[in-house]
Amino acid sequence: MVIDSYSPNFTAPDDCPICKRPKADGVKMKNSGVFDGLLIECPQCGQYELRGTEVMAASFGWAPELRRALSCAARQATEAGEPLRVTKGGEAEEFADPHMRTRVSDNQERLLREVAKKSGRPNRGARFSLTNDFTLIDCYSKEEFVWYLEWLKNQELVFQTAAGPDTAEVTLSMEGWNRVQPLPRPGGIPGRCFVAMWFSDETRAAYDQGIEPAVSMAGFKAIRIDRKEHNNEIPDEIIAEIRNCQFLVADFTGQRPGVYYEAGFAMGLGRPVVWCCRTDEIPKLHFDTSHKNHIAWQTPNELKERLYTRIRMTILEQG
Repeated sequence: MVIDSYSPNFTAPDDCPICKRPKADGVKMKNSGVFDGLLIECPQCGQYELRGTEVMAASFGWAPELRRALSCAARQATEAGEPLRVTKGGEAEEFADPHMRTRVSDNQERLLREVAKKSGRPNRGARFSLTNDFTLIDCYSKEEFVWYLEWLKNQELVFQTAAGPDTAEVTLSMEGWNRVQPLPRPGGIPGRCFVAMWFSDETRAAYDQGIEPAVSMAGFKAIRIDRKEHNNEIPDEIIAEIRNCQFLVADFTGQRPGVYYEAGFAMGLGRPVVWCCRTDEIPKLHFDTSHKNHIAWQTPNELKERLYTRIRMTILEQG
């Protein structure tokens, strides 16, 4: 563990601030380059940053349930290439909250996709560390993760090729691949929501704390192309996912041309589109879409609440 510099009033932790793993288990820490900033690398939680003495001091008092969910949030953010950065009070709770309410069916699908991601191609095995990798989905323990693996085997979606006390290797069956890569349907695949938006630091919170939890609360899975594992050209993958989606959420903050294109393509396929835009950018909307009933939002939490209500009223009740 390497600690470079801290406030004299702050005592650096000796273990992972989230999951409490000791440094002997491979936990590494270093100064993040800002005053009182700590970068952590943990086999279970991935890479994340705590910034500020208030946040780091608060981490000592995090409740066990919060730690378990936050560990999942941090690991999955690392895998998505966007490590968590906790910079203020209450932010850890916001990051953890969606991972406290995950449905079993969502975890089943996520695990299937993790097997596909690790396999790369059919007939190749995917190896998991049972002591570290249970946070790849919203599991709180090795035992819970094994339960999901056993369910996939019982459903003949995977078959086990190797096993040990702390590792498991499984391979997707052809039925498993069909579940992960289903044929497109005329009305889209029920439960899938494609999200079209500007991918930037400015809109990260809008997705993580607004759009994704709203879609999940309504019982759907949000698909964002920059967080989806694939080997295709991005435009081709976007077209395929829009064809597959049941409906599309389009946020026009930033006025990105691609968002206009993706929303128009979805409309052409007959997919419902839920329109969103940050309040200060409503006047910038193109005249072709400015008459649409956009969800005007100022904070991610406001976006979450209003989007959830809109999905419930226009997708669930009319679907």
